[in-house]
Amino acid sequence: MNFEEAVEQAVEEAEDRNFTESVDLVFNFRDLDLSDPNNRFNEDIKLPYQADEEIKVAVIGDSITQNLDNADKVITENELEDEYFDEPSNAKDLAEEFTFLLAEAPLMPKIGSQLGQVLGPRNMMPDPVQPGEDPSEDIEDLRNTVTLRLAEDPLMQVKIGNEEQDLGNVAMNADTIYEFVSNHLPKGDNNLKNVLIKTTMGPTVEVN
Repeated sequence: MNFEEAVEQAVEEAEDRNFTESVDLVFNFRDLDLSDPNNRFNEDIKLPYQADEEIKVAVIGDSITQNLDNADKVITENELEDEYFDEPSNAKDLAEEFTFLLAEAPLMPKIGSQLGQVLGPRNMMPDPVQPGEDPSEDIEDLRNTVTLRLAEDPLMQVKIGNEEQDLGNVAMNADTIYEFVSNHLPKGDNNLKNVLIKTTMGPTVEVN
């Protein structure tokens, strides 16, 4: 069963709920020594289609926030100083509210020194943008981005879309993630016990 068939079956077998269920891709790993850091990964990858409509992007800096209409929040340099450098605890709220941050490159050293202790452990340090550049395309790319984390547990689950989206697009997201994961495993597909598709509360469907 390929990804498109598995996605269609998972959505078809899911019971009707009073909310839109997500569609998730699940990997179960085997014969993989996760005590070795070389066998782990924590990577952001761009998908062909947006998987999570709740992704929010904030942009920091004066020249890159002008006439910007597709960011979820814009933060000027003065606001950065007053609201975050003077009150570093606010950076925790920023990290919790937003999925990704972009910032003018010259601000990055100060952001690192002032807020790195808050943003760094949360994997929320901003991506740098050169002053004057239009980050609109970067923002759209980030909306199509998911984070893949393989740590101590031999299991990984990632959202690839929802039941109301074009299921062919959802399947293409799954295929993109699968290619990335299999290429990052020391034994490739041999390190995969199984690969599953499921909705939020629905049964699992195995891909084979």
